[in-house]
Amino acid sequence: MSNKWKLCIPALLLAIVAGAPAAFAQEHEVGVLVGRLKPTDRGLQSLGPIKAAFDGAVTYQVNYANRMVDGDLASLHWEIAITGAPRTDVKSTGLLLPRNYSSLFLTPGLKLKLFPGGGISPYLVGGAGIGRYTESATNVNGSPNTGDRATTTWVFNYGGGVDFNLFGPVALRGEVRDFVTGNPSFNAPFLTNKQHNIFVAGGIVIRWQ
Repeated sequence: MSNKWKLCIPALLLAIVAGAPAAFAQEHEVGVLVGRLKPTDRGLQSLGPIKAAFDGAVTYQVNYANRMVDGDLASLHWEIAITGAPRTDVKSTGLLLPRNYSSLFLTPGLKLKLFPGGGISPYLVGGAGIGRYTESATNVNGSPNTGDRATTTWVFNYGGGVDFNLFGPVALRGEVRDFVTGNPSFNAPFLTNKQHNIFVAGGIVIRWQ
């Protein structure tokens, strides 16, 4: 690592906690969000061209965050998010693909929030965890899905959002994340080894000490 970067890293950490009224303050928050999860459409390996297109799915998220470092300009939080889409429909010319599947992601991570004491607080978030895909019992053509219907996979997520601090402990939140995972276990292999799942949502946040 160059000397330039060795000097920048401590400077960045100092900027986060600059003017901190109470380092390592124990502020908690719980957010409940509702939005849509849209997996990217992709091709599958086959003798003929097959493409799987995914509908956007109604998705729910509950996340808890604990403020570890508090500053006037920025704060650093540890968080854990549970994000679930009960049903994502599959559209494909491959009739032996599952009709739909569900998604569940458990992702611990870190959140960097700017202007935590202001009326509007943008933030960046990222983390890694595990996910679970569960396929429907029937295929696109209505036949029974006799393959392996459940897949456990790694998950990496990143994104950002903004909190609109209304009054007291209540805030409104808008957020966009990308959950990058391994592939669900379809009856034909995908051409790529990872799947992007774009989550766009809004909801409410409650905070307390």
